[in-house]
Amino acid sequence: MAISRLSIIKCLELALTCSCVAIHAVSFNTDVETGMLVTGTFVGYLIVFAGAAAGYFLQTPSHKRIDIFYTLIGVGLFVASGAILIDRYHNATRTEEVKKMLAKASLSIINGGVLLIDAIVTQRGG
Repeated sequence: MAISRLSIIKCLELALTCSCVAIHAVSFNTDVETGMLVTGTFVGYLIVFAGAAAGYFLQTPSHKRIDIFYTLIGVGLFVASGAILIDRYHNATRTEEVKKMLAKASLSIINGGVLLIDAIVTQRGG
């Protein structure tokens, strides 16, 4: 079985999301609105990416339009989650908790960028 660019991208998305969830588990913030957005994005897309990665490994990927839909929504959610966390904690005293918040914010924005690349590659038929 040849490994395609899309399967590599799907695994990268899954790994970044797992990293975000792991950091989030040890640095959960008490702000309800931010917590709902960030937790919902990370856990929801952990499920979506696990299914997508499994589909690519089993050679049964989802339909291109559905994949692009979830991917573009993910771009917005991951970038918004990262931006909100950075906005909230960039001026805070650099405690371990704040460093974890900024780390997961950075990973979230990077994941948004990888998702955008995924949408482009998927659209081009890669």
